[in-house]
Amino acid sequence: MRAILFDLDGTLLRLTREYHDLLAETFETVCGTVDDGWLEAYDEAFYDLFAACEPDPVRRAFDRVEGASDPDALAATLREREAEACEPPAGAAADLERLAASYDLGVLTNGVPGWQRYKLRAHDLERYVDVVVSSYEAGAHKPNVAPYRLAERRLPADAHAMVGDADADVRGAQKAGWAAHRYDGGGFGDLPDAIRWER
Repeated sequence: MRAILFDLDGTLLRLTREYHDLLAETFETVCGTVDDGWLEAYDEAFYDLFAACEPDPVRRAFDRVEGASDPDALAATLREREAEACEPPAGAAADLERLAASYDLGVLTNGVPGWQRYKLRAHDLERYVDVVVSSYEAGAHKPNVAPYRLAERRLPADAHAMVGDADADVRGAQKAGWAAHRYDGGGFGDLPDAIRWER
C-alpha cells in the first residue's frame, strides 16, 4: 500500500482572512483593546518559541505581551477564530474519501499537534486520514527530514508521497526520498495521477 500525506495550512485548509486581523480581533475580544506593540510582541515571541519547538507557543507568546491579560483565554479565542477562518478546497472531503479507498492517508504539518487536530476536526476532515503527524512531535520542522521519518514510522507504506503548497514540503519530501507533489491551490481531483512516484 502507498501512502499520501498532506500538508495542512495552505493545502488541506487555507485561511480566508489575514492572520494579523484574527490576532487583533482576539486581543479586542479578550482584552477590550489592542495596539500595534502587542501584535509585534506576540509575533516575535511566537516565532521564536515555534522555531525552537517549545511547548505551548501560542499561550506562552501571549504571556509575554506586556499589558495583555488572560493568556489562556487569548490562546483559546485565537484557536477558535483561526479554525473559523479556515476552509478546505472545494470537494476536498469527496476527494479524500475517494483516495482513502486505495491509499493510506495522513497529514504531515509544521504545527502544534493539538492546535492542528482542532482545525481538522472543526472541518470534519480528521476522519479521512489515518494519522496526523506534527513537526513538533519530531522536534524539527519541514524541510528537516525528521518529521518525514516520524511519519514513516507512524504510517508504514511501500512508498510515501507528500502533497503541499510550500517549498519546505517539497524539499523535505525529496530529501527523505519521497515523491513530492506541489499543490497549486485547486482541488485534489487530479490525485493520485499527478504524483510522480518514481524519482
